[in-house]
Amino acid sequence: MKVQDYQSINRILNETSAKNKPGEIFVDNLHSPYIQFAEKFLIPGTSSTQPEFGDIKNFVHTVLKYIPEAIEGTCLLPEPRPKRETGKLFFVRPMIFGSSRFLYVFSVDMLYLGGASSAEIKKPGSQNMTPSILTDRLYFQVKIIHLHSTKEEGENVTDFQAKRFEGGIFRVESEKDDNKPIRRFSEIFDEIDFSDTESTIREELGITPEVWKLGRIYSPIGIDYLSLSLRFLTPSLPQTIQQFRNFYPVLTETEAGIPEETLEKYHKYLSSFEVERTQSKSGNILWKVIQKSSDN
Repeated sequence: MKVQDYQSINRILNETSAKNKPGEIFVDNLHSPYIQFAEKFLIPGTSSTQPEFGDIKNFVHTVLKYIPEAIEGTCLLPEPRPKRETGKLFFVRPMIFGSSRFLYVFSVDMLYLGGASSAEIKKPGSQNMTPSILTDRLYFQVKIIHLHSTKEEGENVTDFQAKRFEGGIFRVESEKDDNKPIRRFSEIFDEIDFSDTESTIREELGITPEVWKLGRIYSPIGIDYLSLSLRFLTPSLPQTIQQFRNFYPVLTETEAGIPEETLEKYHKYLSSFEVERTQSKSGNILWKVIQKSSDN
């Protein structure tokens, strides 16, 4: 996008204030979360490689109509991060807790990822265009990372660099050899599979099945932008910040050891989620995510 294009969208994001429409959170069989509404709306077709600005602006207005809390006060990045995530829009907002900077990253799919009936396909897709779909859902991801720096154009954040995860107490054995020392995660970052790494970090954080009932359906932690990230299932910046502020040292105090009080608060937050197994319209596995009331 041109500078004036994303700046015009950011002005809209900073001038809007509204509440999300009621919706239910699901995770599909590809482990992708989405929010489903009682009514349907149209997602127009767009370029599958480089969406036009007009299509992006129209989709932003759709997001603002249904989940404005997710993107109000954020900045739309001029291009996806990572760049290979074509068809997704990324909205960011820096914030400070204690002496550390963090970045709220909300991404939403312009593409419809679920199954659709023939009646819901208003215009078939082509080689370079996605189909026009009547849908009741928006696919999204919410992450918070430890921030190193941002790149800006005036008041608009255009890019960022995460603070690289140094490992600390999160260590991974490179080889099962008692005569060789355990190397820190940062030393073997590019040599290991992220799923194994996330599993090790969950163990270090005490994220047991009793604490996190979603198990591997959706991981509450991940490796993103060469950094440790915390992942959330609520498309709302205010709610996410309210929760995160109680346990932000999970991202900052891995070297010295995370305080027990912080882990207790994090575990309490994770324990507020429950999951029900169901099926999608096409018969695939689907999980409904329910968050109980929490003091966090």
